[in-house]
Amino acid sequence: MKLKFLTLFVILGLVLSACGGGSAPATEPASGEATVPATEAASSGGGGGTVTLIIPEEPTTLNYFMADAAIVRQAAEATAMTGLATINENGEYVATLAQELPTLDNSGLSTDYLTVTWKLREGLKWSDGEALTSDDIKFTVEVLSNPDAGALAGTSGFDLISSVDTPDEMTAVLTYSEPYPGYLDQFAYGLFPRHATGEPADMANWEWNRNPVGAGPFIVSNWASGESITMTRNPNYYEEGKPYLDSLVFAIVPEPAAQTAMMLNGEAQMQLWPGEFKADYDELLKGKATQHLIPGIWNMAIDFNLSAPFDGDATAATPHPILGDIRVRQAIASAINYPSLQQDVLQGSVSDSTSPFAYGWYQCDLPRAFGFNVGMANQLLDEAGWIMGDDGIRVAKDALYAEDGTRLSLELQGYTAFDPLQLTEEFIVENLKAVGVEARIQNYDFSIIFGTFEDNSPRAVGDYDMLIFDRGFTTEPQGYNFDAYHSSRIPTAENPTGGNYFRWVNADVDAALELAGSSFDQQTRKDAYCEIGQAVIDDMPQVYLYLFQDNYGVADNLEGYILSTWGSMSWGAQNWKYK
Repeated sequence: MKLKFLTLFVILGLVLSACGGGSAPATEPASGEATVPATEAASSGGGGGTVTLIIPEEPTTLNYFMADAAIVRQAAEATAMTGLATINENGEYVATLAQELPTLDNSGLSTDYLTVTWKLREGLKWSDGEALTSDDIKFTVEVLSNPDAGALAGTSGFDLISSVDTPDEMTAVLTYSEPYPGYLDQFAYGLFPRHATGEPADMANWEWNRNPVGAGPFIVSNWASGESITMTRNPNYYEEGKPYLDSLVFAIVPEPAAQTAMMLNGEAQMQLWPGEFKADYDELLKGKATQHLIPGIWNMAIDFNLSAPFDGDATAATPHPILGDIRVRQAIASAINYPSLQQDVLQGSVSDSTSPFAYGWYQCDLPRAFGFNVGMANQLLDEAGWIMGDDGIRVAKDALYAEDGTRLSLELQGYTAFDPLQLTEEFIVENLKAVGVEARIQNYDFSIIFGTFEDNSPRAVGDYDMLIFDRGFTTEPQGYNFDAYHSSRIPTAENPTGGNYFRWVNADVDAALELAGSSFDQQTRKDAYCEIGQAVIDDMPQVYLYLFQDNYGVADNLEGYILSTWGSMSWGAQNWKYK
């Protein structure tokens, strides 16, 4: 069985999307390009040469903050996403363009946690040769704190920066209106050059978005739409002697079979989300390339609507007629065969996950309260007043909220054209049928299911029963989790951007989120997040299914790469070379 792993992310959280159509594979460079042939690259040894990376769809932009798809990051990290700090393979922040990370110990962070001082390395230049200065830090804040800029990601906490002072070209002093523990993460995804972009409110229309002047190891030299993006060495990169390679080519190849053929023939050296499972891939490409699996940041769960569908009630005072009873939610959780889903259906391409905090410094090892147990599922449904009907589907008889005779029939919403999700849906439908629950699959285009409140997106307005999708996480968890779980973030006409789509109200969770967002002690924050994770298990506004593993195919003659959960396929490309 072949799966194609395509990932997308939206504002305040990371989610998966479908792969669209595309042009035929581009194995030849665009006209006028001076690309090193694969055979020459492979034999170059050490420095120089070209690496071709296969991506399944074309990014719309190279501006991380405007990214509507995870594919953006795969290319943008090589050119435009070098920030003051970066996140290494261990999930730790390290200084990049900054001399050091601002902390209490070096006085970069004030004792009241309201002032952060960043100091740039000496002699930094943008890729066009212009000096990179503290004013570019100030400009980045001006853009990402502007509500009209249209940023889709990476804006958490910028609204808390009340002023930026630049006493000299090397120093930026940021003053916050309240303490913000995610201050390092804010500047881990790139800076904007004031001289080469445009007005902050016009960011969506910047030409820079597709041809960025950046501080990364490579610069865009040719973008052949539908075919490839070619990048060449940045002569002004801050790490002396790097990158080792002459160029990177991102080949846009939608079809998994064509992708694998390119790897097999030596036409490409790195493949994002190979279509074959690891064992099949490694056997097919033996001696040519190897598939590598690492923990991913994509966490699949079923969300339960706790409120009557589409009633506009922001407090869930009118419970969902079926799912408002926690025993029904517990029964659904007990009916799912998690080991079989993970190992048999998805063939070990995922790992077990029980909470929103499945990986990172805040990882919580929380056991399932309701693991696979068909007997328990049937017992809970019996107790909840759902008796088996003649057709094998249960009906209500003295149920808590449902009228007698109501079928235990629920719509399971997801999105189209993503194989692992479809396989998961089909498996869950069969699991639930075995205990008398009818689940009706209703998949929408990605733009519909993850649309806005104003667009009447089912998820946003609460017009759903169960919703299955995957959400991502980052090294700084506060922004997404506050939006997802705090009761103030239930979406309404007055609060259309809220992300608490289950309409969950839990005062203890609200308090834990507020503590995690104000403390600078990592253990205190982790304890707060684990309390939230346990509350998710106890109250069950959602049930977690599995954690994706990221998979990359890498040519055996390439070295210097480090595959990181927190990075993209081009992360650390300045260190790559041929053996």
